[in-house]
Amino acid sequence: MKTPFGLLDTSAPESRRPGAALVAGVVAGLTSGAVKMGWESLFPPRTPDREVPPVTLLQQRGIDPDEHTYEYNGNQVPWGVLAVHFGFSVVTVAAYSVAAEYFPRTKLWAGAAYGLGAFVVAHEIVLPRLGLSPAAKDLPPEEHFSELFGHLAWMLEAEQIRKAVRLAVAGVPDADTRTNAIAKLADTARAAVRR
Repeated sequence: MKTPFGLLDTSAPESRRPGAALVAGVVAGLTSGAVKMGWESLFPPRTPDREVPPVTLLQQRGIDPDEHTYEYNGNQVPWGVLAVHFGFSVVTVAAYSVAAEYFPRTKLWAGAAYGLGAFVVAHEIVLPRLGLSPAAKDLPPEEHFSELFGHLAWMLEAEQIRKAVRLAVAGVPDADTRTNAIAKLADTARAAVRR
């Protein structure tokens, strides 16, 4: 099916590997969650007086993040906060990965378009409505900058891992990659015949 700009064009059903895509999405969600966490340590999105949304979410649910920790190298690590952070990443990237099996344009700009959309939906709309952050208009520019570019880095990395793991699990490249390769081969053959 053809749609404007190919945004909702679907892949060939025989080339889809949703199981491999799900595995790839889980792995990519874990690795990209670590990338996002690293980004936020370089460019902290929140001012020191504000808690990170996972902490606020747990507190809203009556869970004390400081009670649910494990010790590593003498440090108390809040596993509840990590579970929320990585849970969001895994669920979001797994959904991206499976959607990419059916709608190849999901991977627009190597995943950056999806990252941009996730930023807008999560940080500009959902978090303020859940009371996990102030309204978007009340956030400092540094927070918008950090979250926007952090989401781009998150999904650019996720797409590379997704692509590699899917290929390793399924044994074949993405549907659109294969189609593009065949189209290029056909174009080359047509050009050779015309000579």
